[in-house]
Amino acid sequence: MEDATFKCERCGAPLEVSPETIVAVCPYCGFPNHISGSLKTENIHIVPTIDKNAIAKAFWDRVDRDFDLKRMKDKIDVVDIEGHYAPYWTGKVHVEGIVEYTVREEECHTDSEGNTECYTVERHYRDHVNEVLPLIGSARRQVESFGVDDIIRHYSRARPKGKRLLELGEEEWGKVKLEILNTEMDEKQAKMVMREDAIDVIRHRYSAKADRIDRFDVTADEPQEVSLVLLPMWAVYYKVENSIFYTVFAGWDGKDVASTEPMPIWRRMQYLTGTVFGMLIGAAGGAYGAVNGSLVVSLLAIILGAGMSGYFGNLVLEGQRTERTGGVLGNFMGGLKR
Repeated sequence: MEDATFKCERCGAPLEVSPETIVAVCPYCGFPNHISGSLKTENIHIVPTIDKNAIAKAFWDRVDRDFDLKRMKDKIDVVDIEGHYAPYWTGKVHVEGIVEYTVREEECHTDSEGNTECYTVERHYRDHVNEVLPLIGSARRQVESFGVDDIIRHYSRARPKGKRLLELGEEEWGKVKLEILNTEMDEKQAKMVMREDAIDVIRHRYSAKADRIDRFDVTADEPQEVSLVLLPMWAVYYKVENSIFYTVFAGWDGKDVASTEPMPIWRRMQYLTGTVFGMLIGAAGGAYGAVNGSLVVSLLAIILGAGMSGYFGNLVLEGQRTERTGGVLGNFMGGLKR
């Protein structure tokens, strides 16, 4: 909501704030205004963005690279191109401790006559964890929209160079100016979440490779090098026939990170064929297992066939393709998939 009592400290322009706003960046001169909470404005960095025309070019380049979109290029009509800066907290957290876990592994032995016997054994491991995790997460509280997690992953890999927001003059700000979403989580709150999520990163890692965690004694130190970074994110909305789709781009390099796309008829038929094929696998495998008295074969065939049919059936019903570069584990786990 807009509150006329809040004005920019530099130029006096009105600021739009909400009850949860920590820092409001002036939409006219780019000055970061501290509203509440603990946050040092000198620790706010901004990653410069390419302009709207460059994003438009990146979109059409993507169309030309895409096998499906290129064949319907004459039907694509760009409706709108929108961009904004979103605030993210970044930092590093040192974690250290002990993790003991159990893994069930198959072990096989062959006797002198060539007979092989396999059985499952439990092996116990003990690891000493001692590493520094780079973390990044949203400084806003609302549910994240499509493409936000993908922006985080791309940033974590590319690490584009930013500059301190306070170093931008009004003239320079005018060249990169976009709407900046308000910061709703201050540094103190961000550090608390970072410490919790750093431990969760380690826990997820061992949960993925262990059958059982027997001991988890890992602690996280106070986050270091904590700063607020403003990342540019663009969305190109385009129309194909009577439906609207969009592609999300990282503003610093024009990389497309997520997209919803129309599904051509031949692609839909391809998925439909996969659905039918899955049903045939289930039916044929089930019949084969019944005839030969193998319940295991029947069950495996039915499960595999049902899985294929369900997967391709959902794609048919969606009526569009969704492409993205990846996701994250949680608020501060972007770029930490191991």
